[in-house]
Amino acid sequence: MKIQIRWWMLVVAAIAALVVVGCSQKKRESASSPEVQQAAPQAAANGEVKEQGEGGPTVTPAGTVQEIWTQIAEEQVKLSATIENGQLKDVHHLAFAIRDLVVALADKVGASSPAAAQKLKDLVEQVGASASKLDELGDAGNLSGAQAELAKLDTILKGIKTATR
Repeated sequence: MKIQIRWWMLVVAAIAALVVVGCSQKKRESASSPEVQQAAPQAAANGEVKEQGEGGPTVTPAGTVQEIWTQIAEEQVKLSATIENGQLKDVHHLAFAIRDLVVALADKVGASSPAAAQKLKDLVEQVGASASKLDELGDAGNLSGAQAELAKLDTILKGIKTATR
């Protein structure tokens, strides 16, 4: 009788161990799933920032703060023209490119000025939220909403420009 109980305890322990291993493997797989990987910008080994979304172009931030601002301005012009022309399906690529450039800008400014980094943190989060909202509005085909959100994004970017001077 004792041998059978020990044998069943061993079987139960083995099953429990397999369940634990299986669950932890699923947890690792879910943490590396494409949905999780797309949730935030990913920095590649060469400093390239990848945008969220399906297979769009990536944005590589320039070397200096001023050069990154030039890139942001170029993306703003493209985003504005895209919305103006009603090409809302392309809005997310440009909005996330701006977000990624702003993140790179904040990292660069924060490295040289910790006080500025703290001020920028909230503004960078606002840019991320605005980019996500533009993505949603673009997917929904909401032209007037995209125009209004673009105006908000422009205002946030002006605040960041002021904070990084």
